[in-house]
Parts: sequence; structure tokens; C-alpha cells
Amino acid sequence: MSEKKLKIIENIINEASKTKKNVLISGEVGSGEEYTARSIHNSSIRKDKEFVVVNITTILSVDKILKYISKANGGTLYLDEIGNLDLKEQEKLLEIIEKGKINSSLSSLEKDIDIRIIASTKKNILEEIHKRLFNKDLYNILSQFTIELFPLREMGEEIIELAEFFILEYCKKNRKPLKQLSHGAKEILLNYDYPQNHRELKAIMELSLMMANNSIIYPEEIYLRKNMCKVDILREERTLEQYDKMIIEHFLTKYDNRVYYVAEKLGISKNKIYNMINKGIIKLQK
Repeated sequence: MSEKKLKIIENIINEASKTKKNVLISGEVGSGEEYTARSIHNSSIRKDKEFVVVNITTILSVDKILKYISKANGGTLYLDEIGNLDLKEQEKLLEIIEKGKINSSLSSLEKDIDIRIIASTKKNILEEIHKRLFNKDLYNILSQFTIELFPLREMGEEIIELAEFFILEYCKKNRKPLKQLSHGAKEILLNYDYPQNHRELKAIMELSLMMANNSIIYPEEIYLRKNMCKVDILREERTLEQYDKMIIEHFLTKYDNRVYYVAEKLGISKNKIYNMINKGIIKLQK
């Protein structure tokens, strides 16, 4: 019997956390890159220092990244989607890493930096190097330790282990009674392909937990992308508050704005609904 993929990743994370090397994580969309990076940091000698996230897709300039580098000094700098950084900006980043210094924001003097870099990408960086779209020297510095994450569709029965982990995490965070997956619900989860990987499974479980009326989650309470009819609630990433808003509004419309009934149906406080109405987060349908 082959070793479980979750155990393989856990072992790799443990090995990465023991080293001082920079780490490059590759994987499909939603495959847990940031979770992996945080896990490495939290188990490393830098765990008491800052873990600073930089989304390269939205911050495309190294000049803007400098303040994050300064903040991460002594800790870990996580560069999400490093493959999206322009080639000229890559050269600037490489120079900073090699010098180990940045200009102080308070003066023209340079100050030493001590950071560990964990980067992630969905691109094939070796192909990008071949196309001359990624700096080979920067790649060599970032890929001192490499991790390739498995897509969720390849994890078989371990999908249920992850689903149960997300259930436990959600119930603890929201102080709700723990719920269990029925056999039928497990079958549905095992036969889905998860285009958004771990991120999508987490969203599915949180939505199902909100909608489930009993301590058991049944098949009809598992909301997948392919069987959403009028509204594909999982098409875009949303916050838990945004999911709350969508679900509460749906039930208020369905039950003629009967706040008490909807609160009881969803297992939440009526005051929560009234507060969302008063703040204009939820609008009652006339």
C-alpha cells in the first residue's frame, strides 16, 4: 500500500521547517500553497517572528514589496504567485536578496535584512526560464527546497479526511456542535473533480455546514459547482460573511422575511440577522 499523500506532504513540510533554505511551492489553483508556507514558518526557528504575505498578482513592483521585506525582517516573506513578477522586477528582487540589504525608509542608509523566502507559483518556472520570462538566478535562489502539491482529485479517500478536518475547524471556530458526513455525502465528495482543489472543498464544507439541519450532513446538503442551479455559489471565492449574507437573504425571501423562523432554521441568533439588516448588509425583499 502506497504512503498517503497527506503524510508525504506533512513529512516534506517537517523537513522544510528544519532547514534555513528558501522554499518554492508549486501546485494548481487552491491546492494549499499559503497553508503549506504558514505551516513551514510555524514549525521553524522563525516561528516567533513575522510571516508576511505578498500577493505578486496585485503588487507587481519590487519598490512596493520593500516595505513587506522590511516588515518580514527576522521572519518569513511569502511571495504568492512569484511567476507573475515582471522580468525587470525579478532582477531588482534578485539584487536585494543577493545584497541582503535594503534602503531604510527613514534615511538613505542601507540596513541589513534577514528573511527566509517562501514563494509559490502555478506556472512551470522551468518552462518560463526556457522562454526567457523568468530569471534563472532568481529561480536558483528561491528553489533551494522545492515542494510540489498534489491536486485534490488525486487524493482518493484522503478527500474525506480533509473534509472532516474542515468540518472540525469550522465547528470549533464558530462554536457549533460537530457534524458528521453521511455515507451518501462521502460518496458525492469522492466523485467530484474539484477544479479549485482544497480551497473549493473547504468552501463546500462550510456551505454544507450552514445548510445542514441535523447532526448528520446528507447528500442533498452537499453543494457542488456542477449541481448549483440558479446561482453558482462557489463560482467565486467569498468570505464567510458573504456566504452568510447570501444564505440568510435566500431564506428570508423563501420564508417571507420571518426573521425568527429563519434564525431557528439556520441555527443562528435572530439578533445576528437584525444587526445585518440594520447595517444594510442584508436587504429584505418586499
